[in-house]
Amino acid sequence: MNNHKLKVALFSRYPQQSGRPRGGVESVTTVLVAALAAMEELDVHVVTLEKGVRQPCVEHEGSITIHRLPGRRWPLVADIWAGPGRRRLLRYLRGLQCDVVHAHETHGLALGNSGLPIVFTVHGFNSANLPASDAPRAGLRSRLWRLSEQRGLARHRHIISISPYVRGMIEPLTTAEIFDIENPVEEEFFAIGRAEEPGRVLCVGWIDERKNTLGSVESFARALRRGAQGTLAIAGEPKQATYMQRVRELVASHGLEDRVTFLGHLNRQRLRQELARAAVMLLPSRQENAPMAIGEAMAAGVPVIASNRCGMPYMVIEGQTGYLIEPDDCDQIADRLCRLLGDAALRRDFSLAARQHAREHFHPQQVARKTLEVYRRVAAAGAVPSLQGAGT
Repeated sequence: MNNHKLKVALFSRYPQQSGRPRGGVESVTTVLVAALAAMEELDVHVVTLEKGVRQPCVEHEGSITIHRLPGRRWPLVADIWAGPGRRRLLRYLRGLQCDVVHAHETHGLALGNSGLPIVFTVHGFNSANLPASDAPRAGLRSRLWRLSEQRGLARHRHIISISPYVRGMIEPLTTAEIFDIENPVEEEFFAIGRAEEPGRVLCVGWIDERKNTLGSVESFARALRRGAQGTLAIAGEPKQATYMQRVRELVASHGLEDRVTFLGHLNRQRLRQELARAAVMLLPSRQENAPMAIGEAMAAGVPVIASNRCGMPYMVIEGQTGYLIEPDDCDQIADRLCRLLGDAALRRDFSLAARQHAREHFHPQQVARKTLEVYRRVAAAGAVPSLQGAGT
């Protein structure tokens, strides 16, 4: 391996338009791929499964080779184990003859028995996301995903955990070697100059039950009633029109139409501009693993108010880089908003501490170096023996 570049295929989501990732996994992948591609030791490929792609196509983005494959038609939980998407993906990955396959997307869950030299980064658990999102048939779908997660993780030999919370979820389900590597944040976020607008509170993420957008609006309204001065900017798109309608109705019921702005989906440049303006980032989610919104806000020096659940307490240091709150306690959230919005010196202290913490944990060069060491270990271990039927 020392005489040639390691050929690595990252199976993940990857944006059609450079610089316009949609969602956390795409954001992670674009940042990590760029940092890995800058390393002379690596030949970096990206493989995707995408709806709307009819034939495999190959693109080049600098030194990165992107392979876009036709996406699934089966339900995802079935396709990852026995569907045409799985078969198409396996054939293509085997044809690439890579030294390492690094899976980020959900299909990677079922690749542990594929005969490929693979490491799987666990970004989330659908079994936990579905109930928190109030999705249709959430209970049944959650149970199916729990069985799938248990089966898949048990078959992997190398797994990357993005937070101690994720490690705690993984460990009972697998004997794999687990590596702790946090998600990277794009380098440009660390260079954002603060141009804070007094009282500007920013929410970033899907507008839905899991992100608790209604809780953000209600908490902001209560903070204003307690004397806080400010505005609320909500960035993101609704997953359900009915939920968006409820959010707009709540804004209207509090008479906040002139204080609440809906920004829609933000590209990376616009997001950096909004973070520069923000006095506080608010994310009272009911379920998260290691949200990119928190890492990006901290890199930009924005104090964060986030939930005390799941992976968020491992990112936000209570009373130093931000506050941890109970997501359904709007009075508590309003109190923390009042504290931060009313104390410029406290915001400055939190801002400095947040940037330092982000540089130590989320900088892409740090993450890429750790990831390269994992690749070397996986390549040295060789391919995972296939289970019978895994090659179909």
